[in-house]
Amino acid sequence: MFIREIVLDGFKCYEEKVVVANLDRSFNAITGMNGSGKSNVLDGILFALGLESTKALRANNTRELINAHRKECRVSVVMCNREKARSPPGYEHHDEICVSRTIDLEGRTKCYINNHLCSFSTLGKLCASMGLVSRGSLSSVVMQGHITKVLSMKSSDLRGLVEETAGTWSYEREKEKAMAMIERKEEKLKEVREMLRRRISPFYDKLREERTRFLETRDLDEKRRVLIEREREIKRKLLLHEIGEDVNVLNRCLESYGAEMKSLESVEKRISEICGMKEEVDVVWIKASIDGEREKLEEMRSRGLEQRLKMKKEELRMMGDARPMMELSKLLEKERMLVESLRNMDSGENDVLRKAEELAALKFQRSRVEFELSSISAETFSQERLDEIERLRVSEEEIEEARKRARTLRSKINYPFMEGVLGTVEENIEVCDKKYLEAVHTVMGSRGKYVITCDEKVGGLLLSTVERNVSVIPLSKIRVFRLSPGVAKEIRSKGGMNMVDLLRFDGSVRKAVEFVFGNFFVFESKEIARRVCFEHKVMCVTVDGTVYDPKGTLTGGKSSFRADAVGRKDVEDAERLLESLESNKRKFDLLRQEYTNLLRGRALDEKRKRLQEERRSLDTRISILSGLCESGMNIKEELRAVREKMVEGMREKNETDAFAERKRRVEDQIKEIEEKIRRNEEEARECEKRILSYQRILGEHDVENDARRMSEREMGGLELKQRDLIRSTGKLHGKITKVYGDVEKKLKQVADCDKMQVYGDALPSEEICSTAKSMGIDPRHLLIGRVEMFPEEKAALRKELETVAGEIARLGCAKRSTMDPANFDLLERNELMIAEVKEKMEKLEKDRLAIVQSVSRFDDLGHRENLKAFKHINGRLGRFLRYFIPESDARIEEKNGEYVLRVKIGNWKESLSELSGGQRSLVALCLIFSMLTYRPSSFYIFDEIDSALDLSYTQGIGEIIRNEFGNAQFVVVSLKSGMFDNANSIFKVYLQDGKSRICRIK
Repeated sequence: MFIREIVLDGFKCYEEKVVVANLDRSFNAITGMNGSGKSNVLDGILFALGLESTKALRANNTRELINAHRKECRVSVVMCNREKARSPPGYEHHDEICVSRTIDLEGRTKCYINNHLCSFSTLGKLCASMGLVSRGSLSSVVMQGHITKVLSMKSSDLRGLVEETAGTWSYEREKEKAMAMIERKEEKLKEVREMLRRRISPFYDKLREERTRFLETRDLDEKRRVLIEREREIKRKLLLHEIGEDVNVLNRCLESYGAEMKSLESVEKRISEICGMKEEVDVVWIKASIDGEREKLEEMRSRGLEQRLKMKKEELRMMGDARPMMELSKLLEKERMLVESLRNMDSGENDVLRKAEELAALKFQRSRVEFELSSISAETFSQERLDEIERLRVSEEEIEEARKRARTLRSKINYPFMEGVLGTVEENIEVCDKKYLEAVHTVMGSRGKYVITCDEKVGGLLLSTVERNVSVIPLSKIRVFRLSPGVAKEIRSKGGMNMVDLLRFDGSVRKAVEFVFGNFFVFESKEIARRVCFEHKVMCVTVDGTVYDPKGTLTGGKSSFRADAVGRKDVEDAERLLESLESNKRKFDLLRQEYTNLLRGRALDEKRKRLQEERRSLDTRISILSGLCESGMNIKEELRAVREKMVEGMREKNETDAFAERKRRVEDQIKEIEEKIRRNEEEARECEKRILSYQRILGEHDVENDARRMSEREMGGLELKQRDLIRSTGKLHGKITKVYGDVEKKLKQVADCDKMQVYGDALPSEEICSTAKSMGIDPRHLLIGRVEMFPEEKAALRKELETVAGEIARLGCAKRSTMDPANFDLLERNELMIAEVKEKMEKLEKDRLAIVQSVSRFDDLGHRENLKAFKHINGRLGRFLRYFIPESDARIEEKNGEYVLRVKIGNWKESLSELSGGQRSLVALCLIFSMLTYRPSSFYIFDEIDSALDLSYTQGIGEIIRNEFGNAQFVVVSLKSGMFDNANSIFKVYLQDGKSRICRIK
């Protein structure tokens, strides 16, 4: 294996890529002027193969390896691998091996083998397989200064050089370290043995004696433990028997206690119901309201509207029979024709002929009208149906206006309309009598704006949705304070009325109304109100709004209550109107076709009436003309008679018009009376509803008052029974608590496994379980069954218990030896540790003997290898020196364990100082060559090793390379022609435009 090609790109002085190609298999020389960059070629090889450090490459840091004009450098070394016998392991299939290395300004470096990224260890193994591993001070790379270093060596250095050549130098260094470590371990081992003998062994011997006494005591304790276990078993059986007896007593007491508590609860519930009954209500105002409504109803019935309506209809019927005696239009038409006939007679025209023509034209026109009438269908037209449908007609603008009004009114309400929201307090009440209005508004105040909700969830949702501040009264949460029935009755006897009784409201909001108004009583007299307030400690208010508070405050004057412009009723009315309009529109859409047909029918009816009127007019004219044509009447006399009839007709017409006006007024009066009757009927229905409502409320109050009076009589007996039951249940409660405490105390003495055995499967009754839970008793304890035991068995157990207790007491008096459990564990644990330590000490001793034997064996091998290297160097040293100085010789002699280099030039010299500087350099160079031939490498790199030699000696170096290193490749840097003239390939390094370049000159 040898180097075939070197590629330098950005490395040191090589700014541009430079390729040194086709290197010779054996001897290559590189020459050039000083400073041109010859040695940098060798540095590039060493950099790529990783054989030298940065300092050895003449650079302080890695950045100095990169050309100043480049950001990174790359060096590639291509080696020929055609000799498969000398190929590195794993690379037998590669004819070439390309090793590359890059480095950037950040100091990051990468290695490549055949263009594949690899680690430094992989690269080192490759170089080691080629024999390129550094051998300390000397290797296959001989740089400037190595010869001077060899010349300055002492005897010990010379011995080390021989050992390094033999490869035992590094072994000796490692052996010295290992022996020093063995000595340290031996000292430590002696200290451990001494510590075991003097301190640890006596301590653990004492612990062993203590452990023996402790084990004897433990046997006694085990016997005592068995007896204690038997004692516990006997006590357990006796205890379970006692627990079963106590549980039976507890069950009986619980059953009695539950029955009495049920009776007590029923009595207390009845007492609570009686106490919770509403105070006796004053129903005077309700009866007065019923009487007032009945009076209104009688008043409406006594108005005689039905009789007046009947009379007016009869009058209208009589008017409808009166008809005018003659039709004025016919007379006017007849007068016109007579005047025209008279005018024609005066002018001498043929009046008969003209009348005949006009009569024919009128008859033709009448036949045309008759034809048109016959073409019109005879369908009946209903104006009432048309009016009914037109009342349903609603425009989109009206609906949108109603919708906007509903939205506007809804936005003015301070709460949203949602399920569970019942409106404000003021919207849900109505004052029965207006004289109490001021008092109600004074008491209500701002609380009239409170919103009533069915429960607290709806109230919370309401508060979270509205943006303005709203107060909420949840019906499920409020609690109403009620006065005792006796106090309320006494206040009523003094003229006071509970304000709730003065209001009308829906029963669903009663709790909210009682919450706001329930504690207020209304009085006519201020003096009575003040006296009742401070006497009974209740809130009182007069009809004019003066409030008396038992705390001592007085509020007077007219309240500034102002009803809201918009209320819930307004919104509901607006929404009902909107719903009605939308319903009418839907109905109208369904009747639209019928409405269109009715409009068409009305147009046809109007046309029919117009044609009929036209036909009547034509018939009149035809009749008049026919009369004029058929009779030879005196036109003037006829005209005078017609005009007299016209005067009579005008008089009759005036009478008819007056009659029609009277008829219209009667019809209007009929409509007005009918409207009044309708309103009266509606008011009567409302009155009847209110009367029924008042009667229902009155009936409820009567029932409540009767129940209240009966309950008050029942109260005395219930209170006496309650006291007896409380006394009895108290005694039972105390007994149950005591028995249960005993059971609990005894159960604590019973193990868990025993508890599972005593618990049965049959639960007591649900009543007993619920009673036990209410008293804090664990129902599981009630499952404990009774343990049956005969008296003889019980006596035998007690006797055995006494015997066992005596034996336990005797064993307890015996002398006892204790041992700290920590010491017991310490002894057991450290006995194992001491055994392990002794075992390790024996193993260490065996290992030390094995190591000493191995070292002795390796010393023998090293001695033989050193002797072999010593002989090789002495055999080659004189031979290489004779290439330069004929009949000369040199060898290394050993005297008293020291190595001395002896040289013969003419005669044997005692010291190298007897030689000239050039001769010493030759001796050092020959010594280096002798060492390099001991273990040959694939190639060698020399950097100006002939710098200290004359030109006459450089020829000898070339001959040595050619003759003695036949299978190795040499890359030599030299300035002397005597050296590179012997090379097979010569490369010259030169500067061009300030950049280093390389060319082959041989």
